[in-house]
Amino acid sequence: MDWFDTLHYWYNSLLADPDALRWSFVIGLALLALLVFYLLTNLYPTLADPLKGRIDAVTQDPQTVRANPGRDRAQRLLERMGRGLVPKDADKHRRLATQLIHAGYRRPNAVGVFLGTKVLGILGLPLLGMLVVLVRGNLSLPLALLLISLSLALGLLGPELWLKHRIRSRQKALRLALPDALDLLVVCTEAGLGLNAAIQRVAAEIEIQYSQLAEEFNQSMLQMNVGMDARSALQQMVERTGLEEIRSLVSTLLQAMRFGTSITATLRSYAAEMRDIRLKKAEEEAAKVAVKMLIPIALCMLPAVMVISIGPIAMQVMKAFE
Repeated sequence: MDWFDTLHYWYNSLLADPDALRWSFVIGLALLALLVFYLLTNLYPTLADPLKGRIDAVTQDPQTVRANPGRDRAQRLLERMGRGLVPKDADKHRRLATQLIHAGYRRPNAVGVFLGTKVLGILGLPLLGMLVVLVRGNLSLPLALLLISLSLALGLLGPELWLKHRIRSRQKALRLALPDALDLLVVCTEAGLGLNAAIQRVAAEIEIQYSQLAEEFNQSMLQMNVGMDARSALQQMVERTGLEEIRSLVSTLLQAMRFGTSITATLRSYAAEMRDIRLKKAEEEAAKVAVKMLIPIALCMLPAVMVISIGPIAMQVMKAFE
């Protein structure tokens, strides 16, 4: 039992030396960060090499892509953790599921996985905050309570903020991709392709540059191929994206299909309208630059200008009163 006595002596000496305890805590956090990074890179291999993941997604056959068992186990664990928080009300459940679909998560267990992530944050971050308080030891009670409360608030609100950010970024990517996709649709329909064939061809052409919009087009084409009518498939694309521009496009296409007008002319006019909207949006952002530059100018350049211009005069006045 000599090794146990040695370990016990080392542990007691570590507790007695505050500096050694702090360094041990820092090293432990570094090892924990490395462990988390290793687990994430194994569960999600595209984090370590995003370019390889993008190339594999484009080049591999979807039928031959194997599921990641580690990621599936983690998702099942998170789903079990969040099972108790799944809303019983159908409207709340549908609203949360719609938000996740707008963010790009369409799997049936997406709600449970998201709520499990929230449970993990609510339990894990306060425990980490308590560990920091215990290791520090010299924190006052108000500061310790503030740290634990902030960690709890971050665990509670962090997933919601991340979901809203994910929805905004995905809708922004769809909005930027839509004008180019419309131009390609106009070219395809003018070449004699029907609407379904044109959508399929455009989805194949923009798959690398605009993967989100190509995924939506492919999903609509899959629904049409299994027997769903074009009207319902396009309406479901609107519900999946939640984007007003796509809603207007689908409404325009449905009106053209209903009244028998030319789809090519409809797409051409809507593409021109989308280009005008994008140009006006760019002009609006450019007009905001002058106003946004006032803050860094006032914070960075104005104090330096004041020191250069008023500094010598202030020094002469101070010398005069000495």
